[in-house]
Amino acid sequence: MKNAERVMERFELLDHYLCWYGGFNATQIGEVLGITRQNISLLIGKYRKSRPPGTVEYDSSRKLYVPGPTYAPGTRMTKAHLFLNHLRGQELINRYRRQPWWDPEDENLFEDLDRYGSPEPNGNVLSYLVRGIRFQKVLKIKYQSRRKGSERLISPNRIVHAVDRYHLRAFCHTTTSYRDFVLTRILEAEEVEGAGEDFPVRWVSDENDRAWNNRRELRFRPNPKLPEDVIKTLQRDYPVVRGVLTIVCNDATAPYIEMKFQRPDFRERIPQWIKMGA
Repeated sequence: MKNAERVMERFELLDHYLCWYGGFNATQIGEVLGITRQNISLLIGKYRKSRPPGTVEYDSSRKLYVPGPTYAPGTRMTKAHLFLNHLRGQELINRYRRQPWWDPEDENLFEDLDRYGSPEPNGNVLSYLVRGIRFQKVLKIKYQSRRKGSERLISPNRIVHAVDRYHLRAFCHTTTSYRDFVLTRILEAEEVEGAGEDFPVRWVSDENDRAWNNRRELRFRPNPKLPEDVIKTLQRDYPVVRGVLTIVCNDATAPYIEMKFQRPDFRERIPQWIKMGA
């Protein structure tokens, strides 16, 4: 990472603390970045000079740098759902790396209940999939669909999280088509030796994956059969504009989006949302 990029990234960290936590001190930033107090002072000084006057002030009674009267965070940073995704991501990192979470508010601020009962893909299989994507390798897999098991040659392209589980988007050489594979149903995986050399099968990218590259707009409205108070709650929970929830996705992921929003209400036992144009 270039020095200028590193400085901008650190400035964004300070913006993050001002926007969501109401301020920061040198000790916090030092623990997060692992830099000396002298360098922290230099960083804060550069940050203050880079921002308009009054952006940040020092509250000596609290020993905290706080937002000043002219502080205005960027539009992206003020999006609540992105901040919540950030919190969830930090908790997931903490569980993976077994290290203290950098955010000082951790246990008091966020608890991720989706970790209970999460699908558990085979670790060895996942390792092959990740390396296959990274190094563009053809893989042979054993796959258990809902109806039968099969062996396939695939070119893995990307990992997708949809409807509470992980999927693999890949080109299937066996069917000569792009397919979605549920990760937990891939029982075995191995690299095909010599693929693209003496072996006639070459890794295929997602460049020609029309379903993935074709954008689609889905429109939903709250189910009019739901009680009025439930409809009003849904309209507050999601970015509904003039009674319509609009989601831009692609042809490949559209079925998962539809599945998510047409789940039945747990009390009324009818779909919460109705797809428009269906």
